[in-house]
Amino acid sequence: MARTFEFHGGVYPPERKQRSQGPVRHARLPDQVVLHLDQHAGRPALATVAVGDSVRVGTPIARGDGMISATLHASISGQVTQVDRHTITIDGDGVDTWQRLTPLEWRTESADQLLRRLEQSGVVGLGGAGFPAHIKARIGERQRIDTLVVNAAECEPYITVDDLTLQQYTSDVLEGAQFIASLCGAKQIVVGIEDNKPEAISALRQAMAESQPLSVTVSVIATRYPSGGERQLIKSLLNRDVPDQGLPADVGVLCQNPGTLLAALRSVRDGEPLVERLVTLTGEAIADPGNRWVRIGTPMAALLDEAGLNRAELHQLIEGGPMMGTPLDDLEGMVTKTTNCLIAATRQELPPAPPESPCIRCGACEEVCPANLLPQQLHWYARAQDDTKLAHYRLFDCIECNACSYVCPSHIPLVADYRQAKTRLRQQQLETAKAEHAKHRFEWRQARLAREEAEKQARRQARLARQSTQQSDSQGASPPADLRSLRIAQTAAKAAVRKAEKNLARAAQQDPEQPNDDLEIQLATAQENLQAAEARLAEAREAGEPQETS
Repeated sequence: MARTFEFHGGVYPPERKQRSQGPVRHARLPDQVVLHLDQHAGRPALATVAVGDSVRVGTPIARGDGMISATLHASISGQVTQVDRHTITIDGDGVDTWQRLTPLEWRTESADQLLRRLEQSGVVGLGGAGFPAHIKARIGERQRIDTLVVNAAECEPYITVDDLTLQQYTSDVLEGAQFIASLCGAKQIVVGIEDNKPEAISALRQAMAESQPLSVTVSVIATRYPSGGERQLIKSLLNRDVPDQGLPADVGVLCQNPGTLLAALRSVRDGEPLVERLVTLTGEAIADPGNRWVRIGTPMAALLDEAGLNRAELHQLIEGGPMMGTPLDDLEGMVTKTTNCLIAATRQELPPAPPESPCIRCGACEEVCPANLLPQQLHWYARAQDDTKLAHYRLFDCIECNACSYVCPSHIPLVADYRQAKTRLRQQQLETAKAEHAKHRFEWRQARLAREEAEKQARRQARLARQSTQQSDSQGASPPADLRSLRIAQTAAKAAVRKAEKNLARAAQQDPEQPNDDLEIQLATAQENLQAAEARLAEAREAGEPQETS
């Protein structure tokens, strides 16, 4: 058995996973789907279809916008009936006609071709983050990755998507792991799974015994929330500490969810874009819970009604788990690529939180924090809006797992305070970035005007020099030409290039995921202007090495 390690903190909420165990089924084909253009990390996709277009399952209907974005495909066949800034609506024809991509053999195809296929298929992280898979798989180009971690801990109560995926699609998940490991350069694969999933663990070991995949280890860890957090799982499996505000890649690790690996393999092997996903339907207000394959864009109300929703008993609907999920105000939502669970809970099952009381400074929140933070201090400084202290106490290292709120005897919504503080600080950073950008644009304009004026003066001086040369030629003399303006133009162009390079580097450092198209265009333009200024100066010098006048 592989050795495991301990991370700080953690809690033991009721698991409540048993109700959704059972065979995986397919939900009914929806009559209509509404597909959101922003159901992934990064920038929303851009619609590529119009009202009236006929589509098949898998037809691309929106393309990724920028580096961090994802393609979107029709999840049913039919006709596009609405396209707006945020969604695309398709009315189904009931035929379910498919448009698949050409299958590829990942063991023999080039890495570039396989990465393009992941991008074409719109595969994103299905564990909740929704980060585009083709971008994550490229991490090996920039940082050395030695280990691919399959995050099968699934520590949130209620959710059983990963458990059932491993039970019923074991070999495909392992093959998908080998495929992604080959792309990122990982030499070993470690499957991290909690010990409350005996059927999945048994299926993994049986599949490994039959196929003997190279360098794959199943590491069973103790059930504890939030063992599925990337930092906590990496600590448990490999005893490596991801640095503050760092990424798993900083310690040579790439983490992937079992569902993501299955979707990635199917996109290559079967040519299937990401148009459906497994969703756990559970909660005591549902009569027929379980895991179902659901088409992206399916109305939640129709899906829950199919599962036997008792609307009179429904007290709270949560997308995701009860610890980190999002409470929904109504049933009007749509299933997205990141919808892994819908909990329809009764009042007795998830009662409302008691009224908040003053903090008694018991320190329980500190003991359970998996990020080694001081939640009590963060709570005070968040409400006081003391940004300096929030930075000092590492607010942005909080993973919002709600372990602190779970154990708080005063029922203080600690994570809600942190989220509000993060939102406020991000807004301040955005406003600062906008102000900096406006400043850069103004300085760029000033430099451009100075350059244009210098070039104008240079052209005037060159014109006067030509006239003087023509006059002197007629008189048999060769007076010197003026190079001063040409050198001024060259100097101004060099300064503009340095300024543009500095602005682009600063923007990339502040937010690596934010596109900087405007700044890149400014740099390219500045470089072109410098080349033109240097060419004009060189031509003037070649025309007889004239002396510069004062």
